[in-house]
Amino acid sequence: MIAFIIAFRHPDSTNDYNHVVQLLKATLESLLNQTNGEFRVYIGCNVEPKLDILDPRVRFCAIDCPLPSNRKEVLFDKGVKRAFAIQTANAEIVPDYLFLLDADDLVSNDCVEYLYQQDWKNSPGGYWLERGYLLDMFNRKAQEKYGFNRYCGSSLILSGKVLTNALFCGASENLKVTTHSAFLKACDPYVLEQVLGDHIAVRRYMASLNYPLQKIVRPLTCWKINTGENESKTKIPFGSRKMNLEFLKRFSIATNSARDTSVLELLAERIRFFKSWIASARANLKS
Repeated sequence: MIAFIIAFRHPDSTNDYNHVVQLLKATLESLLNQTNGEFRVYIGCNVEPKLDILDPRVRFCAIDCPLPSNRKEVLFDKGVKRAFAIQTANAEIVPDYLFLLDADDLVSNDCVEYLYQQDWKNSPGGYWLERGYLLDMFNRKAQEKYGFNRYCGSSLILSGKVLTNALFCGASENLKVTTHSAFLKACDPYVLEQVLGDHIAVRRYMASLNYPLQKIVRPLTCWKINTGENESKTKIPFGSRKMNLEFLKRFSIATNSARDTSVLELLAERIRFFKSWIASARANLKS
């Protein structure tokens, strides 16, 4: 079984909580439109947001995390919420893989089916997504990128057993942690901060455990930028792939967002994609 693990932000950490809730709703709708329904979603949060989504596959896990006031606290907030979601998932389904997903990104409707087609025995540590899309819905454009894992945290599918053992220092079966302070004491701080709270060092960390991740080159997620709530200030320059009905339906985007894409836009997007492939190849050689 695959479990999607999401951390949802503190209600007081944004000036427009309803907007953040709607971003989460779009993420969940992209998950619930999967062609293969054999998955679960666990969302660590302060309070369960009011959503008109009633599906037994979606589980909110409320925990008493304080409002973070700096970057380090933001990472630990995200880490603790994901840790609680993971603990809940292990108590209910013991997932084979944990897909770490951000609360405002979108998943291709064939994502789960594609993951089940992989040879899991040859990747006991999990996978990373080498390709994905940067999506700007405000300007209605998208660009495909190589090295997607360097851009976006919604690009890691980790072994449930390996990650759980590392997170709880091998004592997960005997633990039933319910508070923010208790998770900080019970969990490995590096895993909380750098694996569950961030994504840059995860591939190197899993390799250090002798569970290197395997690469998936099919683009399965969209990183939504320019939402007004992104920590990253990344912008999409000129150029876009086709914003046609096929692409929109694949990522559960409203079809009224379709638009014609000029030849110059298409050409610029392909050039940028090729440049990202070169940059990713160089980065992988160094790692």
